[in-house]
Amino acid sequence: MEWQGVFPQDHAFVDCGISGLPGDLDVQQLLRDTEEKLKLNACCIEQSLKELQMKLGDSFTGDKASTPADCLQWFSPRNLSLLKPNCSGQQQLLDFLRALQQFLRMEEEGREEVALQLLLDVSSQCGVAFPSPAPLTSLHPPPSSPVHAVREEASLDVQEVWEDIRLLLRRHLLDKLQTAVEGREGASSVPQCLQQLLFLYPEAEVLSRYRSLRAKAVQNLLQSAQSSSPAETGFDRLASGFQAAAPALCHMIGDDLRALSTVAEPPVVLAFVNKALLGTVSRELCILVEKLCENALKDNTTIGKSGRSSAKCKAAVVPQDAPRRGRSFCLTSHQLRCLTLLAATLLDLEERVEELVADLGFLCCAGENPCSMRGILKKTKEDAETTLQECSRSSTDISLQAPEAMALEFDWRAALRELALPMAHCVKVVLENVCAKSLQEEDSARASGSDLVALGNVPPMTCLEREPPKMITKFCGDIMEELDALFPLVLLCREDSLLDVRASFVEAAGKVTSAVLGRLQERGREGPASAPLKNVPVLLASGVYVQQRLCHYEAQLKGSPRMPLSLLPIQKCQELTGALQEHLTGYCVQACTTCILQDPESHHWGDPKPFYEGERCSFSIQMWHYFLTGLRSDLWAVLPSGQAQEVLGQVLSHTLEVLVQRYSQACPSYNRSQQIRTDITAILLCVEQLMWSVCDSPQALVRPDSYTRPWVSSIHSLCNQLLSVLAIVTSPLTALYKTFQRGPWSVTETQSYHASTQWLCHISPALFSGEPVRMLVAGELAVLGQMRLVSGQPCCRYNLLLQALLHSDCLLFQVLLNESHFSADDGAEDPLENHQDGDAFVEAVFSVLSTLNYFPKALALVLEGYFDKRHLWDHLYNLADSGQAEPAVLRCVRATVIEPISSIVGQLVAMVMSWQASEGHSTPLLRQDVPESVLSKVPKEWNYMPRDKRRESGKSCTGLVMQAVSCVFANLPSLVASVPLPVRFLFHVAEKRLSQNSRQLKPMGLLLWGLLSCLCRSLEDGNALESLTGHPLDRGGKEKLALVAECLQGAMGQQKGVPKPTVHKVLQTLEEQRPKWSSTQLQKARKLCSESAFQPAETSVPLERGTAPELTEQKISLMVLEICHKPGGSEYLRRIYHIIQLNEELLACRLSAALAGPSPAAPQAPALTLSLEGIGPHGPRPRFNPLVQFNHIGVKEFDQSAISERNWDWAQLLPSYQGMSQVTLRTLLANRWDLQDGAVLEDEERALVDLLRKVYFNDSPGS
Repeated sequence: MEWQGVFPQDHAFVDCGISGLPGDLDVQQLLRDTEEKLKLNACCIEQSLKELQMKLGDSFTGDKASTPADCLQWFSPRNLSLLKPNCSGQQQLLDFLRALQQFLRMEEEGREEVALQLLLDVSSQCGVAFPSPAPLTSLHPPPSSPVHAVREEASLDVQEVWEDIRLLLRRHLLDKLQTAVEGREGASSVPQCLQQLLFLYPEAEVLSRYRSLRAKAVQNLLQSAQSSSPAETGFDRLASGFQAAAPALCHMIGDDLRALSTVAEPPVVLAFVNKALLGTVSRELCILVEKLCENALKDNTTIGKSGRSSAKCKAAVVPQDAPRRGRSFCLTSHQLRCLTLLAATLLDLEERVEELVADLGFLCCAGENPCSMRGILKKTKEDAETTLQECSRSSTDISLQAPEAMALEFDWRAALRELALPMAHCVKVVLENVCAKSLQEEDSARASGSDLVALGNVPPMTCLEREPPKMITKFCGDIMEELDALFPLVLLCREDSLLDVRASFVEAAGKVTSAVLGRLQERGREGPASAPLKNVPVLLASGVYVQQRLCHYEAQLKGSPRMPLSLLPIQKCQELTGALQEHLTGYCVQACTTCILQDPESHHWGDPKPFYEGERCSFSIQMWHYFLTGLRSDLWAVLPSGQAQEVLGQVLSHTLEVLVQRYSQACPSYNRSQQIRTDITAILLCVEQLMWSVCDSPQALVRPDSYTRPWVSSIHSLCNQLLSVLAIVTSPLTALYKTFQRGPWSVTETQSYHASTQWLCHISPALFSGEPVRMLVAGELAVLGQMRLVSGQPCCRYNLLLQALLHSDCLLFQVLLNESHFSADDGAEDPLENHQDGDAFVEAVFSVLSTLNYFPKALALVLEGYFDKRHLWDHLYNLADSGQAEPAVLRCVRATVIEPISSIVGQLVAMVMSWQASEGHSTPLLRQDVPESVLSKVPKEWNYMPRDKRRESGKSCTGLVMQAVSCVFANLPSLVASVPLPVRFLFHVAEKRLSQNSRQLKPMGLLLWGLLSCLCRSLEDGNALESLTGHPLDRGGKEKLALVAECLQGAMGQQKGVPKPTVHKVLQTLEEQRPKWSSTQLQKARKLCSESAFQPAETSVPLERGTAPELTEQKISLMVLEICHKPGGSEYLRRIYHIIQLNEELLACRLSAALAGPSPAAPQAPALTLSLEGIGPHGPRPRFNPLVQFNHIGVKEFDQSAISERNWDWAQLLPSYQGMSQVTLRTLLANRWDLQDGAVLEDEERALVDLLRKVYFNDSPGS
């Protein structure tokens, strides 16, 4: 490619990050772009090195470079002395320096900056090497030449004049540097000031002076933070002071890393940061801790102190003249927490510094990242001394050597070594005291007559392997809170000198948790006999929480030597939780068996009178459902989700066994047969409602695993048995005879009888089909069951929620969007709060859907009807921000499209600023030109061109604009690939709707049109440029970028008015140098927006109407992971989940109405409740209301009449039992009232009964 040297910026890697998992075409395009840019970069580097070798070949007096890469060695400090001076006449150089000296002695403002800029221009433009530099602390030439010396025979006059010039400039630069360090000027002037100093003086001296300034600044910052801290005590002031100073310290370190990386090598920069910044922090911390230790020691050794001091210090008294390592004093719980806060602050600072160093790419010589600082030096002093000796032997010209480091050194843990003995002793004392106090308070509350245990919230924690409980006992929470508060401090004590702290913590934690478990066991034995049932779930949750925390401690401390982790009573926790869960389950089952389900009046099956005229179920069944609903509320409130579902499922399974035994043995009279049918119908309806809460996935509900979820399989089996009792015992005689008249020898086992979910298909045919592997009757009906499964969970399960939202062409999403207030007419007036809640909901929906690259059509499916109703498709053609009120979805689309543009804008701004710096077009600090008296003395041999003449030439302006336009087109495919696939598909659908703009959109497509339009508007708006890039631009830079925007508009065919000659010239020249290249790049980018770009990601996700998408568990998990990795993703999912919970009944009605089709006289529907104000972290689930729950099955009313009058499809139900066990069939037939001896039957009924007796019981007619 012959043009790689003409447009080198095309080879730069613009940071256009791909959102989420890319599609196949995106990956292919990314690989092709990367490979092409790597090749072009290699060609460009080789060509630049050849030019550099030719340019410097005549100026180098040493060995000639054999390859272009060898010429880079000429710029090392050892080889700079081999460069020849460009000045041949000493008198001309002397005249020039004297003219410059006289100019500096004048009283003109800004003369130092003018002189410095002139010297730098002459050096860089003409290659002039000025006399050798001297140290900052000396005004006379050193006896031996420093590292940057140029070996030339300069006269004494030249040296004297040059030294005077440097002295005048040094004063100005040092004042300027100190002003910048103290914060009176922006930190952006520091790099330029350092560069200017390094031009005049050796690197070691400059960095030494700057190091002293920065160390003093750090010291002042820490002292100021300590003095201004609102805390009173020493440890409080220490922790809060460092916490307040940490952001400023991190900012200072980042500024120095960025500033020094432009003027020094990485090892030198790391050494500077270690000594000037991190070392100063460590020293100041040690000094402050030493003072606190001395004060604490005085308090311990003083007799007769006030009661406040003696209460805080309970340790043994030690002599004042004890050795430093052997000193001992007491630390209170509050002081230990302050030390924990201090350690956490310093650890966070350490990690942030590591990230800064890694982001700036500081790598050691071996290619490893040096960002690993844990108080252990990565380079010993012996290695450093050896390195310095080798460097001194290798070159006699080096008199001063800047210190180097291969890694960061931040030994702030040295301050903790002074506190090792007090911490080891006081950690144990504090934990034991807190435990004793908490248990004593619990005893006092118990003695006061309170039966309910005091509850406490579980503190929020991150990085949990298992879900924690929601509520625990207060005494357990207080004790574990103290353990958690001290654990970060203990975790940091991993050095040998601090391991005693860890050992003391493990020992104390074992004793304390054993005491907690003993108290939990004691309260658990009291159980429901002498304490409320609600205590048992709380005690179980407390035991689970203690076990989780101990497992966490063990995992974090496992790698520590000499740690007695066996002292942690994890096994005892497991035994206790197992016993408490068994106790809770057994009591609930016993309560149902012996009390709730004991209803003699309802279960008098032989009574010839009907039970309440056959219009209601038994009282015990209604109370049983009420008890299970209340138990579910109690379990949901305290236990982890999985354990709560397990307990509820076990209780439900065991109580169903009792009911199956009861109804399978019942021999009802004619009038009581209806009661059995009503009871079993109510039981099945109640169990169906509870199953949405017991199961955590559709697979667990429809295809339960008997090994992992035995209680679910047992519930299905027991419900099927109850249904068989209902079918055989209570079905009409004629329907029974029609099905079973041929006898057992003429039937075979049917698959439907062995289906575990058969009872669900009959009790809720709208949600379940006869097929055991699916939850559908007709396509989209499954979404209603999915929503009920989501809302019935104890917490928000992301995988289950996303599966329900994407099911059936995202029908639930569509109903949510259509029923929201922002889908109303434009004339509707809503409060401001409603609009804000609606906007937040739209943002959540858009953020979730725009992340699903596995399902790119989901966003368009959901928004299609909304865009049609609000006529928003035209807004995608012009994404300009009008500044007026607009739907929130448009703001989300605009933000998504503009996000990748910022990277290319930053690249263009950097190009313009670099061009201005090289061409002399950007000198904001220079307010005057170099006087003619100085310019006239510049030697003619240097061929120096002043800046004003270079600005007047302007020959490279067209080349800059052409380079910028070429850079945009080169990165256009990457720019499109960085837009999420769902947003690209939305524009693909919108492009088909905008037929009136088909002529403009045909060559590039709607998305490319919008991207380039937004890019042009950003380049034309100077304020937007500065906000996007963070760099201030002068008028000239803004004009150049506006010219680039005009060229892009011309290439798009969007030119306003008559194009400028420069625009025409740029486009024409670009086309001549690269024929048809722009159109080729547009075609590459447009291909990423075509239909084929969305197909590979959906090969297994068919989206035809009426079929369920094949979203496997693995793909759902990947999509959830993708959403949660996005900032705020998990919060968006939780918001949608809470809104579904708040509007479950309304959504169920709307889903049913949407599936039934449009209604001609549909009533005005209320809007969804979108406000989450006052919603807790576990969702909007209301408190248990006994009056409501007693008369409701879920959200539906417990309608006794409807249950008793339910019409069963006997023709479909009875044939499914033809293959059942003949023993069971005969037993159930014998329980029917009409097959019992002495039953009063009509002649027709008698004939049918005789035939059935003959077939199944071998009885003769009439016997």
